[in-house]
Amino acid sequence: MGNHHALFDYWRFAMSTICSVDAFYVGFYREGRRIVYPYTFDDTIAIKRYVPPEVSGYGPKGQAAWILKHKRPYTYASDNGLLLHHGVSFGDAQRVSADAITIPMSDTRDGERVVIGLASIQTYRSNAYTDEHVRAFEWTARSVATVLAREREDDLNREELAVPSEGSKTEQPSVVEVVQDVSAILVDLHSRICALEEAIPIGERELVRQVRELRYECERGQTETMDIIARPSARAENLLNSLSSKEREIAFLIARGGMTNKEIAARVFVTESTIKGHVSRILRKLGVEQRSGIAAKLEHFFD
Repeated sequence: MGNHHALFDYWRFAMSTICSVDAFYVGFYREGRRIVYPYTFDDTIAIKRYVPPEVSGYGPKGQAAWILKHKRPYTYASDNGLLLHHGVSFGDAQRVSADAITIPMSDTRDGERVVIGLASIQTYRSNAYTDEHVRAFEWTARSVATVLAREREDDLNREELAVPSEGSKTEQPSVVEVVQDVSAILVDLHSRICALEEAIPIGERELVRQVRELRYECERGQTETMDIIARPSARAENLLNSLSSKEREIAFLIARGGMTNKEIAARVFVTESTIKGHVSRILRKLGVEQRSGIAAKLEHFFD
């Protein structure tokens, strides 16, 4: 628990012991028709095989939308791969998967079972997967979802047990908190690179050069990571400028105070229906679907 890379890596390994797995990914749905892919693997990419994590959008007619709507597994055999190839490719773009299973990942939220993500195993061999492989993939997905749910439950319990303090939050981590977590990982990585550099035998000049370049890139990554919170992005500025003065006022009341439409209406002396209209336009202009997304878009501008 806590090491999601190891969790997903072991999940891929477990599936590879019972069927062919040339490619594998795990993704989680986010607002604005986006999916965060924290783990992607393609066994055919030279030595590395590792595909960097990314955030990608998805359309209304692709595989991701289909999984979210139907809440059941998709198999290559069901449509000869039409839905699979309609989506975004990853890994080795020169090769096309010949078989695939994509399953929904679910969790219980407010007593209701909801789809929170999807996972896929793919191979370059045709007719490689059977219904038994689908069931095995679903079973292992439930095990992974259980681990993630326990982590989430532990986080909620820690928040409930914590002593309340002014300005305490229960929302998703802020950009600052995420950047600090990433920075801590880079600090540990930098320390290990330095240790490796010191351990290189005398005379290995080329290896020393390569490791020093790696150390430099890590240091550059640390600087650029912290620079994310040093100043608002140009895109964030443009989003803010797209709002009218009244919309901006209402957006900050929602983002900072989490105020309801009724509370905002009383604050700015207009009707609740007027506030609803403003909120709809704010959501559209900021490109988010829920009020909680407003805070994420505007947190760069908080004091």
